[in-house]
Amino acid sequence: MVETKKSEFRKRDLFYLVPLWLMSLIAPDPYLYHKKGFKKKDLFYLGAICLAPLIWSDPHFHHLMVLAGIYAILSLGLSLFMGYAGQISLGHAAFFGIGAYTTAILTTQYALPTIVAFWASAVSAAVIAYLVGRPILKLKGYFLALATLGFGEIFLVIVRESTDLTGGVIGIFGIPWFSLMEFSFDTYLKQYYLIWGVLIGLFVFSKNLVRSKVGRALLAVAASEDAASSVGINVPRVKLEIFVLSAAFAGLAGSLFACVMSIANPEAFSLGFTVLIVMMVILGGMGNLYGPIAGAILLTWLTDVLSRYQEYSLPIYGVILILLLIFFPDGIGTRLNVRILYLIGYWAKKKKRDEGKL
Repeated sequence: MVETKKSEFRKRDLFYLVPLWLMSLIAPDPYLYHKKGFKKKDLFYLGAICLAPLIWSDPHFHHLMVLAGIYAILSLGLSLFMGYAGQISLGHAAFFGIGAYTTAILTTQYALPTIVAFWASAVSAAVIAYLVGRPILKLKGYFLALATLGFGEIFLVIVRESTDLTGGVIGIFGIPWFSLMEFSFDTYLKQYYLIWGVLIGLFVFSKNLVRSKVGRALLAVAASEDAASSVGINVPRVKLEIFVLSAAFAGLAGSLFACVMSIANPEAFSLGFTVLIVMMVILGGMGNLYGPIAGAILLTWLTDVLSRYQEYSLPIYGVILILLLIFFPDGIGTRLNVRILYLIGYWAKKKKRDEGKL
């Protein structure tokens, strides 16, 4: 009788604890925002995001920022794996494609709502990442990079050859707009607020994650896997969990990309796209959550501007990337973050000085 009550209590305890644990990751910790500088900085970024499409009403600007937001979601997940866990992945474009094709197939062939396909894309990418990650995450360094690169190429081959399911080289067309409660995000402005709203939610989740025990375990693994194992951290499990989470981020980004572009085509998930996403993480600054967002915005706009100069676009693009890596070795996101904090602090001190309080 006592054992039965204990087992029932454990089940009930888990039933309550799991949702609370998930809420603790998603909901911001008020202790982390007790400093006015951080609060003002975050409010500054949030205000800029909300007001930017209203100040610049050009549809082309909205479309570019929509793409930048999608790439930022993908880069944010990759930054958790590369910047915080210290691993290398060249296969996240495949998870991005898995999310896009999951949404395309479920909405066009099975007529499921886009919101269902959105979450199904994250689950499918995470499940495949779990199956792939168990064997390949035993590798380290360049060997892991080559393994993930091989996985990305295998994905492209499967997509091109599975003509009945994925449409082959042509892809899948006619993917419906993202809709929620019969509200369709059918304009660039609506899509802007949808995608950047999702990005803000994932950013808050990631910020709480990296400041939790999981985040400290990731930093320990990145510093030294042997040292992390010696203090009781399950290194393979930590690496697999963050790999699955980053793949889920990529799946969500792929789903949004399919709904925005209304097409899922294998050419959009090629090796060149993989290199572009990795460059967004590196230029933005690894180990910094603001970095991937800054890198995604910069390279999205740079690609669009240089597309007008087709003959000289690649040389100019290469020179700009080299200069950015030379003058911003720690990433533009890290440097921008420091400058914003400095300006906010300077403005606050100046205001107090003018009021005679300092």
